[in-house]
Amino acid sequence: MQLKIIPLGGLDGIGKNMTVFEYGNDMIVVDAGLMFPDDDHPGVDLILPDYTYILENADKLRGIIITHGHEDHTGALPYLLKDLDKANVPIMGSKLTIGFIEGKFAEHKIKNARFREITSGDHVAINSFGCDFFSVNHSIPASLGVFIRTPVGNVLHTGDFKLDQTPIDGVLTDFAAISRFAKSGVDLMLSDSTNADNPNFTKSEAEVGKVLTQIIANAKQRVIVASFSSHIHRIQQVCDAAKLAKRKVAVTGRSMLTNTKIARDLGYLKVDEKSIIDAYAAKDIPSDQTVILCTGSQGEPLSALARMANDEHRTVAIEEGDTVIISATPVPGNEKAVTRVVNALSKIGAIVYDKRKALVHVSGHAGAEELKLMLTLAQPKNLMPVHGESMHLRAHAELAKSVGIPAKNIFILETGDTLLLDESGVSRGKPVDSGIVFVDGLSVGDISAVVLKDRQTLANDGIVTVVCMLRRRDFKAVGKPEVIMRGVSGAEDPDLIDELISLAERTISKHANDRGSNPNSLKRALRESISGLLWERCRRRPMIIPLIMDV
Repeated sequence: MQLKIIPLGGLDGIGKNMTVFEYGNDMIVVDAGLMFPDDDHPGVDLILPDYTYILENADKLRGIIITHGHEDHTGALPYLLKDLDKANVPIMGSKLTIGFIEGKFAEHKIKNARFREITSGDHVAINSFGCDFFSVNHSIPASLGVFIRTPVGNVLHTGDFKLDQTPIDGVLTDFAAISRFAKSGVDLMLSDSTNADNPNFTKSEAEVGKVLTQIIANAKQRVIVASFSSHIHRIQQVCDAAKLAKRKVAVTGRSMLTNTKIARDLGYLKVDEKSIIDAYAAKDIPSDQTVILCTGSQGEPLSALARMANDEHRTVAIEEGDTVIISATPVPGNEKAVTRVVNALSKIGAIVYDKRKALVHVSGHAGAEELKLMLTLAQPKNLMPVHGESMHLRAHAELAKSVGIPAKNIFILETGDTLLLDESGVSRGKPVDSGIVFVDGLSVGDISAVVLKDRQTLANDGIVTVVCMLRRRDFKAVGKPEVIMRGVSGAEDPDLIDELISLAERTISKHANDRGSNPNSLKRALRESISGLLWERCRRRPMIIPLIMDV
């Protein structure tokens, strides 16, 4: 029998992390994340991994392990659980991770989910799988890696990690546990690749705290800090810096409010009750005595920071001289959105700090030297780089070669590929159906590539509607056609409209005299003729919709 390792996401970008481990009639899933859309996905809210393989083998599913509470590892879980038809599958994770998941499940109205709280050092037997959990340092507390023992070999999954020796909460990556696993034998390691192309060690989170403390202490007016709502270590440092500067902290933004409450209730965020105020109350406090903690570090149009920048926020109006700290790195694809927000803030006269101006953010992922240290410590026989774009996976593979892992033992996979592990080693298996699923409003998986292409066409080139009334008996026009253009260059030019109407009349007349004509052939002819004229006049190819009405 063989162990199958099937990545359903996490190998074609930053997000959608989900990996299946299958042995005989038993299957576990590690992580169930989502990805946020970019400019290539207009109107799409979220992108999920296609987990059809899990649904088709739901009778084998024994457990779901979530390594930490970031959405690129948890966000697909509500959708998966709904599609599993309320299957009573245990969801395993740390206390904070489960707290964040419960918050998501409440939004999705998912009840009676089975949770099992895991701490570092725990061993959990899941049928054919023996899972040992160990602490890793990351940009969110209570992050875990997992060592999976099976009858045919052992797999080490690092989760997302860095090797920060001065962590905010004092929790280090558990080197001792990793050394023990190395002695047991690591047949395959799945390791975080996000920062594999960074040749250095990732800086400590504590370094950010020093800079935040200095900026907040020197600010003359109000300070607004935008960060990921799940970055509890960063939020802790903002609160500590505010306390030193004798400022109150106001929290705004739905996810920021939710996550800070969960983290405080569970003891991961230590803030004096007197230091936290409501965002509405901040209006009544002098501006040099407040710090506003908000969402919007990725330039999201509806986030708190974006609304402040556009003077649309209900409680906070940014003024000239206010200090704004964007304490995050733009996720690939979000750079333009962040730049728009920075420009809007600069126009107001705010003093903006981002990673280009000061050390207000460090990554939560290991750099090249840390990845080499992990490889040396774990001594895996085989490596599968995960969590990254193609360039990150390739860079990780090169690092593995540099520490002595043979190239034939390094496996760079595509989503849906399969690795097989048995006593003879690791080999490639048959791929499974995979891909991505779009969440569009209340619709999950119904949006197709055709719909996205149509949306892009509408956004780039506009739409032209041609309304024609024809007599059914002889296929001749009744009155003049009507041409309506939206989002098209020249839409206000009466000469162009007249030319399009004349062209439509000639096309209808020609088809009325053709005995073999029919409504579909006329629609096709109208599209072709009008498209040709608009390309000639405007160098644009808008979407053209002919409407033919029988009278």
